[in-house]
Amino acid sequence: MVLLLLWAGSLLGQAPEALEPGVQAEPGATALEGVAELAEPATAGPVSRFEANLEFDRLVQAEDFEAAATIGEGWVDLTEQEFGADSLEAGAAHVSLAEAKTKAGDYAGAEEHYLVAIEIYRDADGLYSGNLVKPLVGLGDSYHLDSEYLNAVSAYNEARTVSRRVFGLLNEDQIVILDRMSRSFLNMNEYLEADLQQREALLIVERNHPPESIEVLEAIYRYAAWLRERRLFTPEREQYARAARIIREHYGNEHVLMAKPLQETGNSFRTQGAAVGQGINGLRQALELLEAAPERDAYAIAAVLRDIGDWQVAFSKVDPNSAEYRRAWQLLGEVTNGEALREQWFSGIEYVFYEVPSNRGLSTATDASTGFVLVKFDLAASGRTLNVQVLESEPPGFKDAAMERHVRLSRFRPHMEDGVPVMARNLALQITFRYVVDYEAQEAQ
Repeated sequence: MVLLLLWAGSLLGQAPEALEPGVQAEPGATALEGVAELAEPATAGPVSRFEANLEFDRLVQAEDFEAAATIGEGWVDLTEQEFGADSLEAGAAHVSLAEAKTKAGDYAGAEEHYLVAIEIYRDADGLYSGNLVKPLVGLGDSYHLDSEYLNAVSAYNEARTVSRRVFGLLNEDQIVILDRMSRSFLNMNEYLEADLQQREALLIVERNHPPESIEVLEAIYRYAAWLRERRLFTPEREQYARAARIIREHYGNEHVLMAKPLQETGNSFRTQGAAVGQGINGLRQALELLEAAPERDAYAIAAVLRDIGDWQVAFSKVDPNSAEYRRAWQLLGEVTNGEALREQWFSGIEYVFYEVPSNRGLSTATDASTGFVLVKFDLAASGRTLNVQVLESEPPGFKDAAMERHVRLSRFRPHMEDGVPVMARNLALQITFRYVVDYEAQEAQ
């Protein structure tokens, strides 16, 4: 049975992040009355469409999507009054309102407005109007978030068909649609179909650019990253080997471009949990190439140093000295957004070694029940966990021991303050899973 997990790591009190590849985190007045309130205490008279639009945009920017949706209803009505219910302006307003409703979690309301916009654009411009792509993709997103994955794929497919008819069979804008289709196929456990969309995206780039181009190399890395998310490590490394051959043939074995496939090959082995010499050697060779480059790239060097530090935390039998982490921290001081990167790299919960938990009693079925275990722990400067404790679980006791063991045996990137690894206390990790309803009977067998 394949384990399907979703876990979210954060400090207590912070919003969790989705860390498992291919799985998503757990995560009054009428509309016109709401618009009318905008005018108070201004002079009497009807509020303009322009003013309603400004307030809608302000609320969206403030991420107050429920309020924006309320104001948006009035704005759409005013737009229809001014331009006509079948106008392109009304269509655009319906799309914006649908986006706000999606972000507010009102998927049925979003679907309604997306469908209105789609009908407007079809009537105005025909079945293959370029204006249709955005509402069709948005409709697919809303369906996906509402767990209607088959409907999502259908909407994305139609969006891609329009994109290809209007902008060309090989237009690269369709790649974002293929990404979304892959995500929905994954959630339906249609793994081959999901991978097919990613291979199609790679093929589009390969047909548009020379094989030695940066665009093709980046597309190869993108597909390799997808394979890693699926934990398909051997095919992933085959893609990095392919990129290395292209670089060697067209640029030379000592070119700085070779650092990327070497670095990611090392990271692939570590993510797999395989402490083989090829992995750490690849990271060290990448560092040598970057340090010898004519133009010094502080960010790229810091990233490889961080990855070497991750390798040592993951596999060292003794506590590492963290020299690479310290050097990475210092180098980030030379980078424009270095402080933000320091926070991003060294303050959250980042697996460097993933202890696979038991999948007994779990299910990959999309209609299976959802459970979770919330684990609290401290993180030592060595990357080892201490004081691991289950705080809450559903179903109670079902996976407590398995997930506690998972956190205890996994390794995480240590936190740093002022360039020094430190103990981090009271961290929390919520691990979410799907399970068979009769798990108790299964556990008793």
